[in-house]
Amino acid sequence: MSRYVDVNLYIGKKKIGIGALVAVLTVLAAVACLAVIIMIPGRGIMTVSQAKKILTNERYIIHAGGLVAGDDGVEYSYTNSLEALNNCYEKGNHVSEFDFMITADDEVVCAHGDDEEELWAHGVEGAGTNGNPPTLDHFKDAHFEGFLSTMSLDDLAAFMQQHSDFYVVTDVKDDNVLVCRAIREKYPKLMNNFIIQIYHEDEYEKIRKLGFSYIIYTLYRATDDELLPESLKYFINETNLTGICFWDDFCDEFPESFEVLKESHLPLFVHTINDKEDMRAYFDRGISAVYTDVVNREDRLTEGE
Repeated sequence: MSRYVDVNLYIGKKKIGIGALVAVLTVLAAVACLAVIIMIPGRGIMTVSQAKKILTNERYIIHAGGLVAGDDGVEYSYTNSLEALNNCYEKGNHVSEFDFMITADDEVVCAHGDDEEELWAHGVEGAGTNGNPPTLDHFKDAHFEGFLSTMSLDDLAAFMQQHSDFYVVTDVKDDNVLVCRAIREKYPKLMNNFIIQIYHEDEYEKIRKLGFSYIIYTLYRATDDELLPESLKYFINETNLTGICFWDDFCDEFPESFEVLKESHLPLFVHTINDKEDMRAYFDRGISAVYTDVVNREDRLTEGE
C-alpha cells in the first residue's frame, strides 16, 4: 500500500490539481464576499439619485436645527444648538442644515456669524467677538441666549452615529474645504450622511476630490457672472449636482436663470420659508423642497395640500 494520500480532485477521470482547487475556492469566496457587500449597503446615502430622492421626498430641510423653545418659553431660530438638533429629530425630521465655523484653535463648531451684534457667533455671548474667534473650550462653555447648548462637530457627529437616518446639509461660514476636510478626517464613516453646499463653481472639484459625492450648489454667494443663464447651464451640464438652492426672491430677480434651473430637472430648493402659503406658492412653481425653521409637521403643508 502506498504511504501517500492522493489529495487531488477528480471529475470523472480527469484529475484536478490541489493548486487549481484552491484558486477556484478563493474566487468563490471573493464572489460570496462581494455579494454580501452588495446585499448589505454601507451607512448613509449610496448614490446621487438616492440623495435627490431623500431631499425631494422629505420636502423640508430644517434650517439651523429649526425652532426650539427656550427656558423662557420663547421659540428661537438660528440656534445651531444641541436642543434644536434633538427637537428637530424628535419631531420626525430627517434632514437639517447646520452652519459651521472654525474656532481659534482650528476646531469646527456649529455656529453662524453675527456682524450686527459684533458677536463671533449669533446669539452666543462670551464666546468671541466679530473677527476674534474663541477657542473650542470657550465656545462650549458659552450658551445660545444663555441657556441653549452650543455644539461642536464632535457633538453633531455623536448624534449622527446614533441616528443613521439623519442627514446634514452644510452651510460653512469659513473655509468650506477646511471644514469638509475635517469631516472626512475625523468621521469618514459619516461622509455619506453629509450633503455639502458649495458657493462657487470652482469649489465643486475640490469637494469631490475630498470624497464627498452629494453636493448642492447654493447661489446666495454666487457672482453676477455665475448667476448668468449660460453660466448655470454650462456648470450643470459639466457636473453631477444633487440640487441647486437659492434665496426666496431669486425666481423673480433672475427669471431667465430660474427657467434654466427648471429645465435642468435637478431638485430645486429655496430658503428660508416659514409661511404655509409661501410654501404652497413655491411648490406650485416647481420647487422640490424648502429650507424652513418650522419643525412641527402640523405647521407645514402636508403632502397633497
